[in-house]
Amino acid sequence: MPSDIANLNNIVRCTRYAFMPNRLHLCGPENQADVLEFYSKTSRKKKTRTIEPVLEKFNTLYPYLKLIARANGLTNPFDERAVEAYWLGNNYLEAVPAARLFDHLGNVFNIQGRFNISDFFKFKKKFNTRALPHHNFHVFSIYRRTGHIASPHTLATMDACRISWGLILKIKQESFIVQTKPLIADNDGKIKQADFFIEREIFNYFEGARLIKNAMIGDFISIHWGCACELLTRDQANRLQKYTDLSLEFAFNL
Repeated sequence: MPSDIANLNNIVRCTRYAFMPNRLHLCGPENQADVLEFYSKTSRKKKTRTIEPVLEKFNTLYPYLKLIARANGLTNPFDERAVEAYWLGNNYLEAVPAARLFDHLGNVFNIQGRFNISDFFKFKKKFNTRALPHHNFHVFSIYRRTGHIASPHTLATMDACRISWGLILKIKQESFIVQTKPLIADNDGKIKQADFFIEREIFNYFEGARLIKNAMIGDFISIHWGCACELLTRDQANRLQKYTDLSLEFAFNL
C-alpha cells in the first residue's frame, strides 16, 4: 500500500489535470470550489480523503484509472503509475487488453447506444491493440462521438481537451508563453498534429494560486484546457507525444 504522503501526491497530480475542465463545468461533479481549494493549498497537509471522493465522481477519469490499475495488478487506482499512464502515457497502458478496453467502453460509456449504428460497427471492426486507455484516445475516439457537451466537438475544443505539451519560452506573472504543436485538419478533414510550432499563452494562476511553481524558460509543461498542469521531463513529453500519435492514428487513420 502507498504511504499517505505518496497517495496525497498522486491525488494532487490528478487534481492538476482535472481542475480546469471541472472549473469549466465540462466534467466531474459540481464541486469546483472543493477541487480548486485543494489545488490551491497543496503545500499544506491535508488528508487524501478530502478530495479523493470528489475525483471518484469524475465519470471518465476514475473508471479509466480503475481499468488500468486492475490490468496491472495495482490495488490503488490512484497509484502514480496508473495516474501517469492515463494522463501522459507509459507501458502500463499496453497491459490493458483491447477486448477489456472495448468492454469498458460499452459498460461505462454505453458506446453501442450513443454511437450511430454505422459508426459503432466501424469502431468495433477497427478496434485493436492501437486502442489504449489514454486520455487522448478518449478525446479523439469517444468524446467527439458521444456528444459529452451540447455544442459540436470542434477542432478547437478537441485541441483544448486533449493533454498536450509545450516548451516554455517566456514566464509572465500569471501565465506562460509556450511553443507547442496544434491540431489541424488536412484537406480530407482528418485530424492530425501539425508539423510546425505555434506560440500560445497558457494560464498558470487562478484564485490566488500559482499552479506550477519554480518553472524556468526551456522547461516542458503539460497543458489541459489552456491551463498549465505540471512540469514534464523530456522523456515524459516524448511519451505523451507517442501516445497522442497512437490515439490520433486509431481515431482518424484506421
